[in-house]
Amino acid sequence: MLKRRNTRQRDQIREYLKDRTDHPTAEKLYNELKVKNPKISLGTVYRNLMLLADEGEIQALNVGDAKTHFDPNPEPHVHFFCRKCKCVLDVHLENYDEFNQLLSRKVTGEITRCTVNLEGLCETCLKENVINLKR
Repeated sequence: MLKRRNTRQRDQIREYLKDRTDHPTAEKLYNELKVKNPKISLGTVYRNLMLLADEGEIQALNVGDAKTHFDPNPEPHVHFFCRKCKCVLDVHLENYDEFNQLLSRKVTGEITRCTVNLEGLCETCLKENVINLKR
């Protein structure tokens, strides 16, 4: 397997993603990173994010808004996508392995990866809808 050299830009992207829970897009990260590094390009950010995802350090998510979101948490978990405000939230299941085992019993082949995305309205948008209905 080809070992890629580490770059300053990749380290900067890793550092920026560390401890985030908002699942940013490449464009959002680019806009934040270029404040400290004006020479960085959107292409560099996107290529490095995809490389980190390919190497399993982060997750690249397609949640239905035609944009790729990036999650610094590579561990298996469920994602919830709000169709109104477009936020992406983590949903952690205590028994994710049991969930995968249940699915494995329903498949005649071998599951090597399981991605679960939920879609609906987040708590904030749901409250806004209720308030708007009362008016």
